[in-house]
Amino acid sequence: MTVPPINQERIGNAVVITLNDPDRLNPIGLNTRIHLSNALTEAEENASIRAIILTGAGGNFSSGGDISAMDAPMRVKRTNFEHVKLLANQITGASVPVIAAVEGWAAGAGMAVAMLCDTVIAGKSARFMAAFPKIGLMPDYGLLASLPARIGQSRARQLMLYAKPVDASKAESWGMVDELVNDGRALESALNLAKHVETLGPEALRAIKAFDSGRLDRAIDYERDLQPLFLGSENAKEGRAAFFEKRAPKFKTN
Repeated sequence: MTVPPINQERIGNAVVITLNDPDRLNPIGLNTRIHLSNALTEAEENASIRAIILTGAGGNFSSGGDISAMDAPMRVKRTNFEHVKLLANQITGASVPVIAAVEGWAAGAGMAVAMLCDTVIAGKSARFMAAFPKIGLMPDYGLLASLPARIGQSRARQLMLYAKPVDASKAESWGMVDELVNDGRALESALNLAKHVETLGPEALRAIKAFDSGRLDRAIDYERDLQPLFLGSENAKEGRAAFFEKRAPKFKTN
């Protein structure tokens, strides 16, 4: 029996959506995006849901995109970005708060998805990394817009340009993490916040969340036009090979 890439669980007023491929640190490929999108649609259509929580199984949020599935034709890559845009807009445009409960790694697309959420709660050992340049890619999932909105353009540029990991303490001080908790308690804290949401007016929250999505759309359209070219480049192929072979990549400069 095929294990679904996500789990859904209703807990009180919240739905908990868990990325569920712990052996591979919960990568986010096309199949996972489709399941996530369907789960978010179901939550949006259920008026009794007051909060959505995104988390990962096995002690990690997500290692990022599914590198094993990145060698696809250009047409498929561009189509995939329509799914990316849909998912990003579902997270930012949800009528209820979306909370990321992060333990362990949130890297690449995993970090980008967390940055789309309204609130990021992280365990003290969590680590964040905009790892895209390590495999010859630019940031995606709207990170070009969402990260500067959270931490400012200068710090965001340092993270995206140099792909260095950031620990949870620094991430909190910069504004990437909204609440820092003991390891293993991120989901519990997210559920407590979801419970608090019941005391707030749903129409008011919906209006706050709906205010501005324009920057995100522009960022993802930019990614859609350029990222497929990077995905098919020799440097990206070298980056993927180096990742699987656990060595430093040898990128060409022309």
